[in-house]
Amino acid sequence: MKTQDQIIQDEMRQLIRKSCEFTENLNRDSYGFQKALLKFYFGVIDVTIDYDSEIITLWQTQPRTDVRNRLYDLNDTTSIKVAYTNLEETLKGCLEEGDKQQRFYRSLLLHYHNLDNNFEEDYHSLTA
Repeated sequence: MKTQDQIIQDEMRQLIRKSCEFTENLNRDSYGFQKALLKFYFGVIDVTIDYDSEIITLWQTQPRTDVRNRLYDLNDTTSIKVAYTNLEETLKGCLEEGDKQQRFYRSLLLHYHNLDNNFEEDYHSLTA
């Protein structure tokens, strides 16, 4: 019998697969889900996915050398570009084990449940 963590991991894999099934027009929720997963995994402030060029741009703050009370300043950000060949496999590679990760994945599953039609059937196994 699968544990709750295994069920969450399986549901995340299904949601990733579903979010990557698009031809021309990407659903806004799919894009939001993909960005949220990448932001969490890389610990960055923003993510841009260029599907045509197959490049993920990660935006992060630069380490501060002075002490100022600012949340983010666009002048203090840097970008890192990550190329991918298969977005679905890249996103699945971002799945990790751990309590913090499982809580975050559960919240993603609950928030983006409309991407996966089978989610309603499996919802009770996540909250049991």
